[in-house]
Amino acid sequence: MKKALIAGLVFFGSCKSTESINRFAKSASTGTAEISRSTLDFSQICRLYDPTVLKKMTDTTLYAKSVHPASHCPEFKMADSLTKLINQTLVNYFSMLGSVSDKKLLAYDAKDMVNALADIQPQVYPSLSLTDEKISAVKGLLNTILNEPLKWYRNKKLISVMRQNDSVLDRVVTAYSFILDSALSGEINQAKENYRSFVYATLYEWSATPVEKAMVNQLYNQFMLSMNDEQVKIHKAILMLKIIQKDHHLLAYGKPPDGFAYTESEISQDIVLINKIISELIQLIK
Repeated sequence: MKKALIAGLVFFGSCKSTESINRFAKSASTGTAEISRSTLDFSQICRLYDPTVLKKMTDTTLYAKSVHPASHCPEFKMADSLTKLINQTLVNYFSMLGSVSDKKLLAYDAKDMVNALADIQPQVYPSLSLTDEKISAVKGLLNTILNEPLKWYRNKKLISVMRQNDSVLDRVVTAYSFILDSALSGEINQAKENYRSFVYATLYEWSATPVEKAMVNQLYNQFMLSMNDEQVKIHKAILMLKIIQKDHHLLAYGKPPDGFAYTESEISQDIVLINKIISELIQLIK
């Protein structure tokens, strides 16, 4: 009796754990994909705010109009390739966790078999007397027998996979966060300086009237606001990556002695936060 109780608790806990992994993985996959969709890449920043191109905007000579500016943007393609590879790797990893942890994936559907038995039994095996209630009971029992052990095994395997990959994921997320926070954010800061030096200062100096100066200031403010929005998106992306990083570790190893109850509560709260950040990123690109 005691062993049966313990086994039941194991099944119950593993089932809930699998569902927590599934919910986390879906949010993490959607979140990392949204980071790639929402944030500017290095080439985009370069194409828009390359110093050579910006200078051409304020150069009115005939020579400038006839010469295509030499852009350095191809140099940033390698950085974009690396960033996209990191992002897609994370998306694929979390998608894999989501697929394998889906409780419907290995669910055994006994409907056709039981219905077929119900159709033939009145003629072939009338003594069985399979009423609708009995058919439902058989189906439910088959689902329990065939699905629950697979679900338990699946949870054990999932935890093993997550533990094997936790330190690797930690390094990948840390590298991705560094690219966003230092490299990409640094390019945005440089874009602000370039616009201020090569466009705004020149246009403001050329402005002959208060109206012209006001228009130049308006354009400048719009540009700075757009760049600030990009930095806000980066900060939100980094926050989301930190949450994902923490939750993956929590699901892989738990938090003794608090156990699964703490893990489930923490994951549930963080999923809400991840989805909120995703919504905020979507709003910022509208």
